[in-house]
Amino acid sequence: MYYDVSLTYEPEMVVYPGDTPFETREIMNISDGDVCNLSAYSFGSHTGTHIDAPRHFFAEGLTVDQIPADYFIGKARVCEVLDTDIIGAAELTKFGIQKGEIVLLKTRNSNLLTQKIFSPEYAYLTPEAARYLGEAGVRILGFDYYSVEKITSRDFEVHRILLGNDIIIIEGLSLSVVKPGIYNMIGLPLKIKNGNGSPIRVLLEDLLL
Repeated sequence: MYYDVSLTYEPEMVVYPGDTPFETREIMNISDGDVCNLSAYSFGSHTGTHIDAPRHFFAEGLTVDQIPADYFIGKARVCEVLDTDIIGAAELTKFGIQKGEIVLLKTRNSNLLTQKIFSPEYAYLTPEAARYLGEAGVRILGFDYYSVEKITSRDFEVHRILLGNDIIIIEGLSLSVVKPGIYNMIGLPLKIKNGNGSPIRVLLEDLLL
């Protein structure tokens, strides 16, 4: 069984405060007598379910097109943390995270994703949690809201620690119907030259079936 844990891109979708909202504009329309339907899309590089590449916070960091495609394919560990909104290292050590793993954090944020407005009261990671993941050698961290960082952060230390360790971040994952456990993940961002971020569609295959 496959779970599509990606958000749908639509004009009404929620974006992080200050980000470019999704817009679609019809270029051609069959109902108007045109030969085909053709649209133009406009949105920010960190809209919806998306990746943060190291270039997002580092001038010489890896760009989206420099990340190997198979980096986003492989075993993924869904870790559920529902009893706190402040996720530190102590909340992560119990999962036995291994080097090279894809770690997807499921928090109460998955319920917030169903809301039509942005909520600043979301669960987030602490710098200590980010350092732990860096020391563990995780290759991807997936998160179920629009940022892994506390909204009041001004130095974006969590992002800098993760991306500084070449841990690719996936934000905006919809994990509400996914149980904790091991899955096979398939997810490919757009191949954007010099990109600092990109939409990504993520599928999880249930390995228990």
